[in-house]
Amino acid sequence: MIVFLSGSEIFLNSLEKNQLLHGMLIEVFEHDPKVQLDRSRGDTTITADEFATDLILFAKDILMYPFYLIIFSILFSLMGLITTYVNPMIAVIFLTLAGVLSLFTLLPPILLFLASNTLQKELGHFHTTPHRKVI
Repeated sequence: MIVFLSGSEIFLNSLEKNQLLHGMLIEVFEHDPKVQLDRSRGDTTITADEFATDLILFAKDILMYPFYLIIFSILFSLMGLITTYVNPMIAVIFLTLAGVLSLFTLLPPILLFLASNTLQKELGHFHTTPHRKVI
């Protein structure tokens, strides 16, 4: 998860400076049929450069939420690892919360849910009861 955190931090910091992305957004804006129709009528209210800049800033603001979720997921994972020997049931809760917070990354939540299930099984709280047919 630390790799995801550092990768997303690098991506977020380089998003505004990425000229390739900026150029691609300008190209998409200029080739949009609705924009071309508005230009032919003279109704354009925004330039392609303003559109690309606004969209990149919006994406950067939105992508901050997963960044914060990764941070909280790492903190809950560390708290779960620390409390494993003290109180394993609390570690199960912390690892499950970390898994829920990092669901969008796919791999860490699978590993965290497996870890919390393994801890819970070791504690013996999963009891299977045989099903009886009721006639």
